[in-house]
Amino acid sequence: MKINVEVDLTPEELRRFMGLPDVQGFQKQMLDRFADSLQTSQEQREEFMRNLFAGAMAPWQGFFSMLSQAGNRADK
Repeated sequence: MKINVEVDLTPEELRRFMGLPDVQGFQKQMLDRFADSLQTSQEQREEFMRNLFAGAMAPWQGFFSMLSQAGNRADK
């Protein structure tokens, strides 16, 4: 037997139903502070960009490392 139940809720209604806190105000404050710090500090902006690109490149570095190791094993 298969039973399907559909519930039409907004994310806000689901959050309230589950008893989760409303953190939208906190999120907005944190994003505003982050944006302000990036606008006022060249050093923070550069560090953010370095971390962003380092994080984006990490999966590719791992992928190419695996390919290199596989190629080395195949040569032996």
